[in-house]
Amino acid sequence: MSFENPTTFEKIGLRIEWGLYGPLVASYLKELGLQGGETLLEVGCGGGAVTRRLAHLLPNGRVVGVDPSTYWVEHARGRLRRLRNVALHVGDVLTADIEPGTFDAAFFHYVLHDIATADRPSTLARIEELLKPDGRLFVREPMKEKHGMKPDEIRALAVSVGLREEQAREKRAFLLGTHFQGIFRKA
Repeated sequence: MSFENPTTFEKIGLRIEWGLYGPLVASYLKELGLQGGETLLEVGCGGGAVTRRLAHLLPNGRVVGVDPSTYWVEHARGRLRRLRNVALHVGDVLTADIEPGTFDAAFFHYVLHDIATADRPSTLARIEELLKPDGRLFVREPMKEKHGMKPDEIRALAVSVGLREEQAREKRAFLLGTHFQGIFRKA
């Protein structure tokens, strides 16, 4: 799929996929233990489908979404225009003009594996820098060999930047296949 300029077929496929997939995401997000007042960074917010669900879980908080695709951020802005607790930025989290220690939590949902392997350590180091002390990183990633990451690789990346594993599991779900879900905390 082209992240910058998706075809009509890809756009239709995503709408069908999210119609089926949305309830699974909602269930997962409720398991994160968000209290409702956190400031959360969503890395790779895409078209805003997960962002919208996060914003509803954080009525007294804020969701900041960052995505490199102008197309998808504009799509998300249209989808989320009525939500006052969402800010969206086109760009890369590595170069985004965000103060260190800004976020209570950061979130990767099926995104980390799309970041170039060489850029993953610096991306996670930047996330660690953006988290407040005791902040959490939520990661959900596919585990397919050709489209995903191995749990040990995710754990090693998180630990290498000073995050400690709080909770992790491999799970198999309808439509999603086998995926990794982890929560890491800044020391």
